[in-house]
Amino acid sequence: MLVYAFVSNGSQEALTALCRQRLPKRIGWRERDNRDSHMKKQLVIAVLMVTATISHPALASHEDAVRKIVSDPAGMAAPGCAVGVFRAGKPVLITAGGAADIAGKQALDADTLFYAASVSKQFTALAAAQLVEAGKIGLDDDIRKYFPEMLTSDVPITVAMLMHHSAGIRDSLELLRIAGFPRASATDKETALQLLLRQQDTNFTPGTEYSYSNGGYLMLAEIVERVSGMPFAEYAQRHILKPLGMKRSFFMNDAAPTAANVAHGYVSGNDGFAVRDTYPLFSGSGGLMVSINDLARYDRDIEIGHTVWTPAIAKILLTPGSFANGDPVVDRRSGMAYAGGLHVGNRKGQYFVQHGGSAEAFKSMYARLPERRLGVAMLCNRSDWNAGDKADAVFEAIEGPGLLKLTELGDTLAGRFYSGDLDTYYDFAMQEGKLIAEVSSTFAGPEAATVTFEEQSDGSYNAKGTRLLFDGDSNGFTLSTGRITAIRFVRIQ
Repeated sequence: MLVYAFVSNGSQEALTALCRQRLPKRIGWRERDNRDSHMKKQLVIAVLMVTATISHPALASHEDAVRKIVSDPAGMAAPGCAVGVFRAGKPVLITAGGAADIAGKQALDADTLFYAASVSKQFTALAAAQLVEAGKIGLDDDIRKYFPEMLTSDVPITVAMLMHHSAGIRDSLELLRIAGFPRASATDKETALQLLLRQQDTNFTPGTEYSYSNGGYLMLAEIVERVSGMPFAEYAQRHILKPLGMKRSFFMNDAAPTAANVAHGYVSGNDGFAVRDTYPLFSGSGGLMVSINDLARYDRDIEIGHTVWTPAIAKILLTPGSFANGDPVVDRRSGMAYAGGLHVGNRKGQYFVQHGGSAEAFKSMYARLPERRLGVAMLCNRSDWNAGDKADAVFEAIEGPGLLKLTELGDTLAGRFYSGDLDTYYDFAMQEGKLIAEVSSTFAGPEAATVTFEEQSDGSYNAKGTRLLFDGDSNGFTLSTGRITAIRFVRIQ
């Protein structure tokens, strides 16, 4: 598999075609001898072409660096990750490290199925977008059109609000937990949906705030199911996975996976690793079982195929949601806007399109740098690794050190910001990789305090317990402390 990943298309095709040649049944010994000699020469040339591609020092260093990122020194005694790197819709590196099944000594590979967790959401949004394009669902539809049994609300909840996490719908997995279910795998879709629909209130007035909700995406999948007249898993198989050639991948429908080469999830403890296949067995907010090879096919369609990822679908999935007041829907934790099952916007000096996933023992990330036509898929079956951080490390391994350094944002972040809540100004400058703020206010007097913020791994800055997180466009930020949440600052032009 590793060798295949580094073979150029031309060399691979030539070698494959050559190996498939067959001699005619009726042929003279001299003609056969000449033919054999010719084929041997061609085969030597093709092998040399492949070898030259594989032995390229840059590719070899990439492979070594990426393998270190996803491998545990314990080898097959530990779980790990599978990773794919794609350029312009083509896989340039696919590798894996660790075990899919420690007890069975089964290694992870590019065809291993992982529970994708919330990476599934972009596929749920895609299914809904297809029906929007077909005129069967409206983004501005009041969802009571599809859920007549749900609560009466003074403010309509729209399909778009579900897609953008601005509906205020309570989180279905949290509801299951506080209702007494010991684990998400202990129930089915119908029970989760009934518990969600019996809620008599929302977390906030719909359309006014952002709050990530697995319940909203469970309802979005249910709308697809009710409109299409088939289980969501079947709809996704027919209209998304099969057209893309994602032959091994599937959405679960209240049943544990029985396919071959499925990764167990593991949590770490004092005695090593313990199996935790505790993920929900229904689809919408999660539910996708997927391999790296199949995510390569998905990435190809986004970049060059456009069989499922059509321009019309792309517009729906990549356009950030809007609040009722017209402001973009921004996830303050990441500083990025939320679109259709995807975070979009600037992060660490790059324009990203991404979504991660997290279950008890599975961590995942699919991220793209559209301007570089570069994508990374990371699927991990262990609780103690952060798939997002490892994907970032892969981007840097491929593109060079410093690609994702926040210090590159110095010119972008520099400037004056103001908070009306505090009547306070923060004047920023970047010095030696640290963000320096000169703080002044009508309350503190004319002398400005100086605060030094240091870069954190999650994209935020921290100064003695004060957390600063910029919006994706760097035109605002929030400040939070242990007892204060999200004081808002905006840029003063």
